Amino acid sequence: MLFETVVSLAIPYFVGKQSELFLQDNTVFGNQHYKILGAWVGLFALQGLFRFWSSYKVNVLGAQIMAKLSCRLYDHIQLLPIQYFKNTKRGDVLSMLSNDLAIVSFFASSVFTNLLPNLLVLIGAVILMYFIDPFVTLAICILAPAVYIIIKLIGRNMHPISKALVQRQADSIALASENIGAISLIKAFNRQSSESIKFKQHNDDILDLRSQQFRLQSMLSPLVQFLSSVAILLVIVICLLKFQSGGLTVSDLISLLLYGFIFTRPLSSLASLYGQVQQVVGASSRLLTIYHVDGESVEDTGSQIDISNSDIRFENVSFGYLDNKPVLSNLSFVLPAKSSMLIWGKNGGGKTTLLHLLMRFYEPSNGRILVDGQDIQKINSSSLRSQIGLVSQDVMLVNGTIYDNIIYGIANPSQKHIIASAKQAGIHELVKSLPLGYDTQVGEGGLKLSGGQRQRIALARVLLLEPKILLLDEPTSMLDGVARKTFKEEFASLFSRYTVIMISHDPSLEDVAEYAFELNSGSLIAR
Repeated sequence: MLFETVVSLAIPYFVGKQSELFLQDNTVFGNQHYKILGAWVGLFALQGLFRFWSSYKVNVLGAQIMAKLSCRLYDHIQLLPIQYFKNTKRGDVLSMLSNDLAIVSFFASSVFTNLLPNLLVLIGAVILMYFIDPFVTLAICILAPAVYIIIKLIGRNMHPISKALVQRQADSIALASENIGAISLIKAFNRQSSESIKFKQHNDDILDLRSQQFRLQSMLSPLVQFLSSVAILLVIVICLLKFQSGGLTVSDLISLLLYGFIFTRPLSSLASLYGQVQQVVGASSRLLTIYHVDGESVEDTGSQIDISNSDIRFENVSFGYLDNKPVLSNLSFVLPAKSSMLIWGKNGGGKTTLLHLLMRFYEPSNGRILVDGQDIQKINSSSLRSQIGLVSQDVMLVNGTIYDNIIYGIANPSQKHIIASAKQAGIHELVKSLPLGYDTQVGEGGLKLSGGQRQRIALARVLLLEPKILLLDEPTSMLDGVARKTFKEEFASLFSRYTVIMISHDPSLEDVAEYAFELNSGSLIAR
């Protein structure tokens, strides 16, 4: 870009010299003409070459910036606490990964990188014009601030429009993401038309904001171009008057006018730059917001834990998502190693929160949690989670095969261990009966499987990790009536190998566990 700028500034000089030769020489083309014409053509070729190379490199740079920013943001998103995702729409996060990052990377690679050459063209043109005629240069430089003031006045409404546009685009993606995830619900209640109307309203708002943005952006560039051209016209008049008075030669006059026209090109680009800056400010403010959310530490802080005695102790543990509304209040219990406990209670009573505290997805506001006699807040979270197996009520499966989902948490397990885990989870015989066996595709989120099958695959995935503690969230919610009745017999021997905490809204599972508690108003009541 810098070389292209130098070439651009050199061309008016050769044009002026060529004109001077034509006026001084009677021949149409002499030896000197050919030299200057050759230099001129060479400059055009160099300019084209530099423009090709800079354009190619800038596009590659933009792709690299987009890729690196995406990876960096994605890594940060994975470190964010669970609470962030409870309060943020998934579509908002997806919009940041796509639309917002695209705006920032385009600005960094295409807009910002062009800023330096444009400034150099302005400065170079001013310097070269100054050597030709300081008075004319001074006149041009006086007119330039007037152009900037006009940009500022017209573009002051650009920032709020750009900010609103970025947010509205995020809302639209969030709505689409939510609807795609709930497509069966939409179809079941015949909400297709209503959701289409809602999505169209979002896009109409986006279109309206884009129209306002484009109107301002489109207004800036030609207006600045017009004002710059008028200013140059005034400069031309001044130059002609000076030429008539003998203050300028023909070559100086032509070079000066060409430099004046070159001067207007970066001014026009800088005018549109203001609008693009406002757009990237809107996108980057959302990205900065998510970067300001503290994530879990990626450093290997805290001690490693190798659980030998997998007892669990809660000591006066309190926790609340809102400061003035505790979910758990001074909760205490002791669960001996390799024993099982059922915690039941109404939905929303804090049962799942208790499991998430043990996994260190959240930190208690008061009290402490001990595993194997060690305070888990002083233990490396990755080390802790590697020895605890959690089977959630809302089973999450990756879009792949049954095999991919079972080995999700471990690298290169043996076939023997995979089959053993599947047998323990009660899924092996079913998998064998499928035409593709373990290579059967489960679909996105496991949509091709029943709820019970998904839950058993999730259990097999956990058992393959060989954890010391098992956490089961509503373990019978996806089982049919027969499976519920045989639940205790089927998993009694399995549970005897682990320290097990089950949570459920159904107190009828009391006979499955050695200890049973009701969670009521944030406290445990023994049953």
